[in-house]
Amino acid sequence: MKTTTNRDGIWWIGRLRTFVRAGFLAAMIGTMLLPAGGAPAQGQTRKLSDNIVRVLGKGNNPKRNPVLARKSAIANGLNQAVIQTVVALMPPDLLVAHFKEMVALFDRQANAYIQRYKVLAEEDAEKEYRVLIEVTVLRKRIKEAIDQAGLMVRARPLPAVLFLVAEKSIGETASRFWWHDAGAGKEIAVEKALARALGDQGYRIASHAIPLGDGVERMTLNAVEAVNIGRHYHADVVIAGQAMARLAKNTRVTDLKTYEGALTVRVYQVNSGAQVAISHAQAVAVNTDDTAGAKSVLQLVANEAATDIVRQLSAHRRHPGESALAPITVAVSGTDNLRRFVALRQAFSHMPGVTRMQIEALTPPAATLIVFFRGSADQLVKNLNRLQSNSLKINVTKTDDEHVQVTLLP
Repeated sequence: MKTTTNRDGIWWIGRLRTFVRAGFLAAMIGTMLLPAGGAPAQGQTRKLSDNIVRVLGKGNNPKRNPVLARKSAIANGLNQAVIQTVVALMPPDLLVAHFKEMVALFDRQANAYIQRYKVLAEEDAEKEYRVLIEVTVLRKRIKEAIDQAGLMVRARPLPAVLFLVAEKSIGETASRFWWHDAGAGKEIAVEKALARALGDQGYRIASHAIPLGDGVERMTLNAVEAVNIGRHYHADVVIAGQAMARLAKNTRVTDLKTYEGALTVRVYQVNSGAQVAISHAQAVAVNTDDTAGAKSVLQLVANEAATDIVRQLSAHRRHPGESALAPITVAVSGTDNLRRFVALRQAFSHMPGVTRMQIEALTPPAATLIVFFRGSADQLVKNLNRLQSNSLKINVTKTDDEHVQVTLLP
């Protein structure tokens, strides 16, 4: 029998290390090239689930702390698994167009989109720690997040918007509006603020400098009238409504005064006449000057409404078949029973079809809520009646199509 020398043993050990490292490197390269693929076994290819990806994670090894470095490497790998799945789901042109939004939504947010993982191999190198991990990604949740964020919407020109908003400010006895016979070109402060806010988001603003010709002498327009005026000015979308700024009662402190503002608008699509959005905003501001105070509070409500309108229009572009949300005023009595009132507000926050609820007034034992609900007042009443429990005992009635009365029972 041939005796193996120390030199031969060292040579074989060196070769073995080379083979192991080569195999590990090949596995990593194969993983990067085939993120959802499998490794061959017994001459066959084992196909992994579309939800499973294999990635290489790397973590710095500062001060030779392998525990922290390993943790960092795993976190890096999980983040790569999520981003890799996003890249696979999105078309290249949309990925480029929405790159900033994609990074903000998914980068370093792996915990929300990972079901489980396991470490397949690891190496503690001198300057970094490397792990090969197999990750089960919540692909469906990632796809839903992409859709809800509007990342699959292809870039196209945003619609031209015409504003038909009447305004009543401090010291005025009647609202001002521009769509009557002598009103062309009249500047409405809240319209100007809305135009600035939507223009910053890329919306085009339709001008109404040219006289209308056959004007409407009423401040309040119905949907047909608003759409016809929008068509005259070649707008794609019409935003119609009313704004108000006033001095708040009993709020004067030294030389400062408090101002209240409110804005309610409905948004119509000109080509179909359909209502596609609705928004209500309220705000307060303090100032020593009535003109500056009114301007400030109108700017605040315009910014809030514009943000809400942009969100709703984006949602409509993604899902054009959905109806617009309707604001339903809910008058609540018995709010001195705080536990019941908190339970009612929680019920609205978890109710299907409700996207937003705001308190318009609260003076115990009464309150007024504005509930944005994708449905009718009748449906809202039915939903509330189903939620009766030990913590929520109520009596609910519909006043009309836009108003509901809720009495909190002891």
